[in-house]
Amino acid sequence: MNRPLPTFRSHLTLGFCTLLHAFTHAYASMLVPLYLMMARDLKLKGVSSASFIVTLYGAMYCFGSYFAGELADRFDRRVLLGIGLLGNAAAIVGIGLSRDYWVIVALAVAGGAFGSVFHPAANSLAPAHYPKSPGMAIGILGAGSGMGFFLGPQFSGMRARAATWHFMNVASWQKPCIELGIAGLILGLIFLPLGFDPRISQAGKSHRPIDPATRRQIVHVAIALMFRDFCATAVISLAAIYLLRVFHADVQSAGLAVGLMMLPSVLANPVFVYFTGGRRRLPGLAIILITGGCVVVTTPMWSAAMTLPVLCVFQTMQMGSYAVSDAAMLERVDPEIRGRVVGLFLLIAGTFGALGPWVMGAWTDWLGPRATIQSSYYGPFGLLAAFMLIAAASSRFLGRLGEAKTEVSALEEIAPVTLG
Repeated sequence: MNRPLPTFRSHLTLGFCTLLHAFTHAYASMLVPLYLMMARDLKLKGVSSASFIVTLYGAMYCFGSYFAGELADRFDRRVLLGIGLLGNAAAIVGIGLSRDYWVIVALAVAGGAFGSVFHPAANSLAPAHYPKSPGMAIGILGAGSGMGFFLGPQFSGMRARAATWHFMNVASWQKPCIELGIAGLILGLIFLPLGFDPRISQAGKSHRPIDPATRRQIVHVAIALMFRDFCATAVISLAAIYLLRVFHADVQSAGLAVGLMMLPSVLANPVFVYFTGGRRRLPGLAIILITGGCVVVTTPMWSAAMTLPVLCVFQTMQMGSYAVSDAAMLERVDPEIRGRVVGLFLLIAGTFGALGPWVMGAWTDWLGPRATIQSSYYGPFGLLAAFMLIAAASSRFLGRLGEAKTEVSALEEIAPVTLG
């Protein structure tokens, strides 16, 4: 059966989806280096109260994913993605304008609800444009996560310190929220007329349910990878707190460091997918996860100068594993159920993973005066290492989904998604 070749509109849509991915994760991580400023300005009891906002955002982001997956398998995914970004960005602007803690909490919930649309819609839309190479489309889409996790903390840390404009009684930590939120609103308005869903002619039609065997295996995969997802959210908060308290970094330096440790994953996502094509996908995923666990446990052993390179290596493994696991999963399920598969996965794995920021904030609050002592962090970093090793079992459950629906060489897989 002949498969249509990607068009310029396909490349444009994938490029925009990658940018939307960046903004989605920038919003999820931009408050991390601002925890101490938020706690002081809002008169909170501790870091855990500030990190709770990020946890709620992440929990709602994942909790609404299955419903978002239902929508993604029925309706125009371009419209869903555009509305999701606009609502998410508006909530971030609202956080930048409010000084009431509980209003900020409510806005974080709203932002997470709109953000929940992204992965079910984008992870099913991107492969739909590249039916011969769904894995590589996911790899390129995944580069946006590294861009976002780099942009969010670095931008917020820099602008919280450097922004000199004044509006109402906006605090320094709120200025980057307003600026990045407005940028997201502009991108959402540009994306809506330019993106394209190749399944638009079938929008709204009924679709078949996920069969029980596939559903069961997706649940098993999600239970294994929820430990990896916990590490993903936890390490960002833990790294920022660690740098602020142990090495007495300022907010700009902490934001820069947290952003830089995410930057290598921009390349890691497509590169790992490229080199783990075919039967190498599942063993490659296990090796990536185990390597990440072995690296992160050593973090408290290093000096301030070496901490960032170590965290960069860990994040390369951590973030790179997302594109590999997503590709492995979506290659093994039918295109018409991909939105719900991603939604079901995130409902389980992502909701548990969203606990990471709050757990790390509460743990470091519990440390009290010991939070400034480097050796006190062997416990939290050791927990992350153990969770990464547990997550490696996911490769076995992914294998039970069957063989990949599309088997092409690595060169054939990347060729359709190169411009020109």
